Amino acid sequence: MSESILQRNIGSQFTYWKEYPERDIEFVRWYPCKIEKLGPGTVLDAPQSKIDNCVLYLHIPFCTVICTSCPYNKVPTRNDLMEQYLKALRREIESYARNPYFQGVTFTAGAFGGGTPTALRTDQMRELLSWLRGSFNLAKDFQLTVESTPNDIDEQKAEVMLEGGVDRISLGVQSFHDHLLRHLGRARTHTRERALSVIEMLRRIGYQNLGIDYMMGIPGQTWEQWEEDTRILLQLPVTSFSIYNYLVLPGSEAYFRLQSGAIPPCPNGELVDAMYTYFVAQVLSNDYVAVTHNAFGGPGREWVDRGARFFPIPNTEGKPYRGMESAGLLKQLYHSWYEGGDTLALGSGACGFLNSYMYLNEPKIPQYMEIAGDGRFPYTWGAYVSPEERMHRSLALGLKLLRYRRDDFRRLHGVDLYEVFGDTIDDLLEKELVTLDDAALQVTFPKGWHYIDNICKAFYSEENRLLPQPSTVSTEILRWQVA
Repeated sequence: MSESILQRNIGSQFTYWKEYPERDIEFVRWYPCKIEKLGPGTVLDAPQSKIDNCVLYLHIPFCTVICTSCPYNKVPTRNDLMEQYLKALRREIESYARNPYFQGVTFTAGAFGGGTPTALRTDQMRELLSWLRGSFNLAKDFQLTVESTPNDIDEQKAEVMLEGGVDRISLGVQSFHDHLLRHLGRARTHTRERALSVIEMLRRIGYQNLGIDYMMGIPGQTWEQWEEDTRILLQLPVTSFSIYNYLVLPGSEAYFRLQSGAIPPCPNGELVDAMYTYFVAQVLSNDYVAVTHNAFGGPGREWVDRGARFFPIPNTEGKPYRGMESAGLLKQLYHSWYEGGDTLALGSGACGFLNSYMYLNEPKIPQYMEIAGDGRFPYTWGAYVSPEERMHRSLALGLKLLRYRRDDFRRLHGVDLYEVFGDTIDDLLEKELVTLDDAALQVTFPKGWHYIDNICKAFYSEENRLLPQPSTVSTEILRWQVA
């Protein structure tokens, strides 16, 4: 594991599948991967069953500052384009709200992602939140997360969001070292001082559930800087946080800047692995709890009153590490990944799951606006997920939450998970990547956490094996895949 992050990630479109003992680094977030063109009306044309609950994901593809290595569907902020986009988005919301499939359905959680949702003006954000509340039946404890950067949110916008029902902000801090932020393309207004002041402001005006994102493997990042960032985090008034590997996409601005020497090299893979191990040990030792291998909440006592349940994470040091078993912190992930529930995807490039279909919305903004503006559903690619594939999907995505209860699998699918996947589970047991007892199938710590995406892909069906995750950035890879 001494290769650099640059070497490990460049060309990943041709190395998206690794077999143990090689470590797979393609982040599993959607299933199935074998998709095809979806015709008009496909997804909601013939309802398979009636649903009671749903979550939603809404994509805002605009960024005031675009990070040099960002892989997501986004364009630079432009006021006229945002106005046109929001008109199309409103039509899409109205189209779904009128559809019989959503009559009587309660939305329990939602998320605005991007891009940068807070690139919207304050008045635009107010209107968008109003459209949602006026269109769908939202639960009393509806959990709505909005992603932001420190330079795209101010007190007025934050107050409007709080009044509009946003109860969780996910803040892309990435690092508290200004020169590392410059290497990410965050040089203008995102500084350590700005990030700390925004966190203080959000807590002061009433946000009780605040999350931040960190990055490992940033060009020029050192062990000492990572230690300091970890210490700072443990002193912050945040209730959740996630860590991600810095990604270098072929042909990206970061790729060329690294190749030319304009920015320093990334730390090597061995150092990044050590950063991850150190970080996890620090947060779990301080009563924070794991939701996934890279998302954490806490301290754990903060979630007891919210109905959270926990499970022990065995470790060689015998420390009381814990994971969160229930939906208390991230309802969105629990509903869609663990429960396999419906997710309504709104906006260009969004991915959803409705009526036993996994689907992708048109990622090209002009085409999306034309389709949604005409009152048509903008999904373009996807796949019907059969009852058999739903069992694969439960473990391929559900194990991202580190533990899958056997009684939950039986409740959802009418059969024990070992009866269906005994050979796969035996292989993972032999590799010491999972444990199995009468209660649950659980990812081992720390070994299984390092191989989490290998584990998830082990539960792919034969027709999905060796296929890449569908990309919402461009449909070109999709056309190649199904050609």
